[in-house]
Amino acid sequence: MTLPDATLATGNRPAVPRATSPDWPGTPRAIGGPPTNLRPGRGPQRVLLVDDEQDVLLGLRVILETAGFHVSCATNLRLAMATLQSETFHLVLTDLYLGDTDLGYQIAEVARTHKPCTPVIVLTGRPSFDGAQEALRSHVADIVVKPVEAGALLATCWRVIQETELARRNQELETANRVLISVLPRTIEMKDPTTSGHAARVVGYTDSLARRCGVSDEDRVSLRLAALLHDIGKIGIPDHILTKPGPLTKEEVDVVKLHPAMGYEVLAPLEDHDNVRTWVYQHHERWDGLGYPRGLAGEDVALPGRILVLAEVYDALAEERSYKPAWPTSKIVDLFREQAGRHFDPDLAKMVADGLEKMGSRYFAAANDLLF
Repeated sequence: MTLPDATLATGNRPAVPRATSPDWPGTPRAIGGPPTNLRPGRGPQRVLLVDDEQDVLLGLRVILETAGFHVSCATNLRLAMATLQSETFHLVLTDLYLGDTDLGYQIAEVARTHKPCTPVIVLTGRPSFDGAQEALRSHVADIVVKPVEAGALLATCWRVIQETELARRNQELETANRVLISVLPRTIEMKDPTTSGHAARVVGYTDSLARRCGVSDEDRVSLRLAALLHDIGKIGIPDHILTKPGPLTKEEVDVVKLHPAMGYEVLAPLEDHDNVRTWVYQHHERWDGLGYPRGLAGEDVALPGRILVLAEVYDALAEERSYKPAWPTSKIVDLFREQAGRHFDPDLAKMVADGLEKMGSRYFAAANDLLF
């Protein structure tokens, strides 16, 4: 097991070659393919092409197919809607005006309901402010003005597909992160029901203190995540120890003391969040060096880590547990003054004691818009 050092924790558009044929619509002799960072192994990108003029439809189809797209065509809005409902596409490319009454951007309303959403590019030879406004309100991805230069059109198509894919991946990551930050702490609390709500409260306390101490916004985001996950290592502690109603034996206490190191290992996949892992690992250290697991002292633990140490203890004292009643604020203030320079950073402990004495629990009022 590799553990942290004590001091640790502190859309361009794709380049697409121009068509060698200057005339459009016509058959381009050499047109660029997809950007290399689109996912391989997924087959050709499928495009639904919509235009009520047959010669334009043919010219666009040649350009797209020469560039490697798989193209399906529709000559009116009704057929386009039906095709989009029955098949899956990576992109819809449509003329703005389809016949005398139909407008191509109406397809975007249907495309938005797809999972994942299908982006729509609108082509128009008669651009107007009102038409552009309506198209943008319909969540069209882009508007291209005719006459179309083949290379520029393809660059737009690849860019829109790429941006849509990136947005989809980001949504997947956001969903995964929300699972991480909500499910895992609840899993720990189910193992030890006496700590219900503990992690969420500690998030608020740490962020409030971090804000008062001038911690940077970037470090505050990481600190909130560390606060939420600080007890994640308890997933490796046997239930009979976590839920034991009486005092723990020395051997059982030694097992419980393993949970910071276990948490550090559990969070190993967070490769870009070493500070989160480090603060989780250090949340039972003390200012005087008598804590665990490393016996770090003073500023060997960075300020955000020292904030988490104090906030975690505050919640343990302020809340009722199976083995003790909730402490009154005055008793907590006395302990923080007594333990300043011993368990806690002396400046931090004094600041919190003074704040609690003047404001009570309101001192820890947290912002309502915490994001991880």
